[in-house]
Amino acid sequence: MRYCEKCRVTVRDSREDCPLCQGPLSGEPEPCVFPSLPDDHPPYHLLIRGMVFLSIAAVVICFAINAIVPSSSWWALFVAAGIACMWVCLWSVIRQRNNIPKNILWLVFWLSLLAVLWDVFTGWHRWSLNYVVPSLCVFAMAGMAVIARVLHLRVEDFFIYLIIDGLFGVIPILFLLFRWVTVVYPSVVCVACSLLSLAAILSFEGERMRAEWKKRMHL
Repeated sequence: MRYCEKCRVTVRDSREDCPLCQGPLSGEPEPCVFPSLPDDHPPYHLLIRGMVFLSIAAVVICFAINAIVPSSSWWALFVAAGIACMWVCLWSVIRQRNNIPKNILWLVFWLSLLAVLWDVFTGWHRWSLNYVVPSLCVFAMAGMAVIARVLHLRVEDFFIYLIIDGLFGVIPILFLLFRWVTVVYPSVVCVACSLLSLAAILSFEGERMRAEWKKRMHL
């Protein structure tokens, strides 16, 4: 049995260092008390490495072609930016893979931000505010409704994300008030869907949401 002189504890394991102070252990090792569990997760790391290699190869090849073939613009930069956007979204999906509503909200945020930045660096044609941001908010609300129905999620599990998503949908009101958009129909549809979504939540799940809100806010 292993023993730590500093912590004065015994360790029934074959490890070399103390789990408390990370100091060296004395004594004879023993077999591990708890058996090691096999890793049932698929080898995603190999897939990620393959995607990283393909992404780098695509960027290098595009820049090489852009440098060899005469062109009036560096279109390879757009390819690199598109691949970078893909990795940002993929990172968000992997990080929030255990919470689908939160995953959807983060995707709306990142895709909207990337679309606006892309629009700014390509001449600011306002297609990001005209179409992309309102459409993302509408699709997010629809996706949350479908997922909640399919997975039989309780309101207590995702009501905060529904409210945030509804508020995201009201953001296009600012686009209309400050005349940041040249095409008003997507923003109007998004605002209408958001208000209807919030009204439906408050009408059908208002009591449960208020109870959950009081519980979380310790009221």
